[in-house]
Amino acid sequence: MSEPQLPPGAASPRDDHGPPAERAAASPADAPRTGGASSSTMALILHALTFLCCANWIFGIVGIVFAVRAAHMRDRGRPEQAETLTRYSWYCLGAAAVMFVVMSVLTLWLFTQAGSWVQDAVPVGY
Repeated sequence: MSEPQLPPGAASPRDDHGPPAERAAASPADAPRTGGASSSTMALILHALTFLCCANWIFGIVGIVFAVRAAHMRDRGRPEQAETLTRYSWYCLGAAAVMFVVMSVLTLWLFTQAGSWVQDAVPVGY
């Protein structure tokens, strides 16, 4: 008689692993890595804010794609690839910040210069 399939992550009651505290103390290197450079949640949140609030659609979408792919790689057990994709996501966020600053400075400069451009183009009568 074949045994029924268990859902992913479930352990068979016949598996003898010992108490959970004993398992955790025995192999800390086998524990999955969490946090650090492979944590893409903060990058994903910041990219969503960049996309929605700053209207930075180019780097916002690319960064979201990198952050989601990094989360998938981390879930599949590939921490090196997840870290690389998260780093790319942070690079996109930095590029988005530079683009936002440059566009803000250019917009403010344009607003301060608009009066002189209109004055030269349209003669004002006194």
